[in-house]
Amino acid sequence: MPTVRLSIAIVLTGTAAALGACRHEPVTRAALIEDAPPLPAPAATSRFSVPLDYDFTAVLRTVERVVPHTFGSMDSVRVAGNDSRRHFAFEADRSPFVAFADSSHVHLQATLAYQVRGWYKPVVGPTIGAGCGSDTNSRPRIVVELAAPLSLTDDWHLASHSRIVRVEPASTLPQDHCSVSILHRDITDQVVEAARKGINAHLADIDRKVGQVDLTPRVRQWWAMLSRPIRLTDGVWLLLGPERLAMGRVVGHGHVVTVPVTLAARPRIVTSVDAPRVDTTALPPLGRDSTADGFHILMDGLIDYASASRAVARAIDHKSVTEAGKTVTVDTAIIRPAPQGRLVLVVVFSGDARGQLHFIGRPVLDATHAEITVPDLDYNLDTDDQLINTYSWIRSDALRAAMREKAHVPVAEALARGRELLLKGLNRQVGKVMTLSATVDSVSVKGLYVTRAGLVVRAEASGRAAVSVKQK
Repeated sequence: MPTVRLSIAIVLTGTAAALGACRHEPVTRAALIEDAPPLPAPAATSRFSVPLDYDFTAVLRTVERVVPHTFGSMDSVRVAGNDSRRHFAFEADRSPFVAFADSSHVHLQATLAYQVRGWYKPVVGPTIGAGCGSDTNSRPRIVVELAAPLSLTDDWHLASHSRIVRVEPASTLPQDHCSVSILHRDITDQVVEAARKGINAHLADIDRKVGQVDLTPRVRQWWAMLSRPIRLTDGVWLLLGPERLAMGRVVGHGHVVTVPVTLAARPRIVTSVDAPRVDTTALPPLGRDSTADGFHILMDGLIDYASASRAVARAIDHKSVTEAGKTVTVDTAIIRPAPQGRLVLVVVFSGDARGQLHFIGRPVLDATHAEITVPDLDYNLDTDDQLINTYSWIRSDALRAAMREKAHVPVAEALARGRELLLKGLNRQVGKVMTLSATVDSVSVKGLYVTRAGLVVRAEASGRAAVSVKQK
C-alpha cells in the first residue's frame, strides 16, 4: 500500500519547576544528543479519492443546437415502397431533449410528432391524396433515444461517443401509427427509418460539439486550491503536494455524472510562523488510474522533559525503600536526555541519607500499554560514585527495581493530539466548492528518539481521505 510519511511536531508543554530540585547537573557531551529525530524515508505516493461531480445540463444545450428541431418536409415527396404511383411526404417536429444518467452513460430522449401526406396516381383519373396527423393535437409520435458514455480527455475536455439507442413509435396504440388508406400501407416504419437516418447524420456533430466543452479553467482552480498550505496549529502547516490526477470509470445518476478521479500527492509538514510559500505546479494531463487506497502518515509526537518528569514524579514521589535497616524516601524525579539515545533519571531523596541519585538507561516503547519504559535503568556510577561510596547501602536492588517499575511515561496523549491535528487538517472546506474529508483508522508506534527538546514518538496514522468537488 502506498505510504506518505509526514512529520508533525505534537508538543506536550510543561513547566520546568521540577528541575529546581536538582542543583548538580551531570556533565554530558551535548553534541551527542540529537536536535531532532532522523528524517523518515522519502515519502511514497499517497492516493486520495476525488469524485468530480459534473452537471451535464449544459451538454443538453449543446445537443439542442446541433440536432434539428424539424425532420422531413411536406415539400419532399418520396416513393412509397416500389410503387411509382404511390408517394408520400412527412414532417416531424422534435420536442426538447430530456436527459438522465444511467450507470456510465448519459441518455438523451426526445419525441417527434409527425404528419404524413400520401398520394396515389391512378392509371386513369386525377391524383388523390390522404394522410394522418393533420391535427397538431393528435399527431402520431416517435421516440428518439441517444446514449453517450461521457468521459474526459487527457487535456480536460469532455469526450462523447454518441449512438442511437432506439427510434420507434411512442406506443403500440393506433394513434402512434400512421396508416394511409390510399397507399394501402402503414407508413410508420418508413417515417421511423427516415428519422433514424436524420438523427444518425448528426451524431458526429454532437460528439464534436460536446468535445469543445473545456473543463481546464475549472480544474486548474481546483488544482491551485489543493496546493494551498493548510494550517494545523500555530506555526505548523500541512502541504498536500499534489502531483497528478487520474480518472476511473464514470458513473452517473439523475443530471449528474461523477468522474472518479484519484489524486496522487506527497504531503509534508512545514513549520513556519507565516504561511509557507508554495509554487503551484501546472495542471498535469489527466491520467488513467482509478485506485485510491488510502494513506499512511508519519506523525512525530514530542513529549518535553518537564512533562515526562512530572509523569514519573507522580509515580514515585514519596515512595520509601528500606535497605540494611536504612530508609530513604523519594522526594521528586527529573528526566534528562543523555548521549547515545539514553535517558537520565535524577532521583532526589531524603531520610537516613539525603541527596540525589542518577540512573541511566535506554528508553523503549511499550506499544501494548502506550507508554515509554526504561527496562535497563541502572545506577550511573560515573556520576554518583562518591555518593554511593559514602552510603554503600543506597546502591540497593530494591531501589533500582522500584525505579524501573515506576519510571514510565505515557504516550497516549501525544498520539491523540497528533491524530486530532491530522483530522483537523484533512476535514475542512477549501474555497467554495471543495471539501476535504478523512478518517484515521489506526495509529501505530514506529519509533522512539531522544532529542534535546524531548522524547519524540514517531507513529504512523493509517486511514482514507477524499476531496469532494461540487460544481457551482
